[in-house]
Amino acid sequence: MNYRGGGAPENSSLRGKKAGFTLAEVLITLGILGVVIAMTLPTVVGKYKKQATISQLKKAYTVLSQMVLQAQEDNGGAYFSTSDTVNADATKKFFEQYWLPYFNNPTVSKSGVYPYGINYPFKKINKSVYNLAIVTSYYVGRIYFTTMDGTAYYINMMWWEYEYDDDGNKISETAKYSSSQSVYVDLNGIKPPNILGKDVFVFQVFFDKNIVRPYGYDKTQAEINSSCSLSGTGTYCAAKIINDGWEMKKDYPW
Repeated sequence: MNYRGGGAPENSSLRGKKAGFTLAEVLITLGILGVVIAMTLPTVVGKYKKQATISQLKKAYTVLSQMVLQAQEDNGGAYFSTSDTVNADATKKFFEQYWLPYFNNPTVSKSGVYPYGINYPFKKINKSVYNLAIVTSYYVGRIYFTTMDGTAYYINMMWWEYEYDDDGNKISETAKYSSSQSVYVDLNGIKPPNILGKDVFVFQVFFDKNIVRPYGYDKTQAEINSSCSLSGTGTYCAAKIINDGWEMKKDYPW
């Protein structure tokens, strides 16, 4: 027997052989990895979508805030009296002066912009229909437009003044200008899900005060949480995210 350098004797039968995994071991390992990935992937994807939504929401909020300040600086103060009846020419002039120039190549759409021409495309968080017609009608102070980055904005400048007879029956309705303008921001335009609190968020624009606020900013936290829940409409979800430090916390109905 030949020894070299005091080491262990050579075994020619082991020379050139390497330890490895059997096919069964490889398949078991792959199966375990598949289970782990299947369990963690939804969480990772969900977290990414939340962060992406918050980033887009911040951008929209910044765009609106800068628009209000720049429009006032360029054109002077703007204010509609709530006693003024909505006039198509006045609405169109205001929009083209205070809104249109401050967005990235916006395209104004009349109606039927969502799939299959649906007039009520937005849904509540529970996916029931949200009763809001998406249509551009200067006569009632409503304008829908999209920008080059795919964001859609729906402006509502009015409120309805109703007149009733002695029996409580509505006999007339008149569109009046609102002191603030509600803006529904659809972060990805006509693409789904078109759900309030998911990709649709609501703001209020105050041109007379040069500020933008999330819809529901003046409500209590309990009222905001109630709206931004599976049993609510979702209209106060932007307020909830901002109040929570631009986060979707564990109680957010994602």
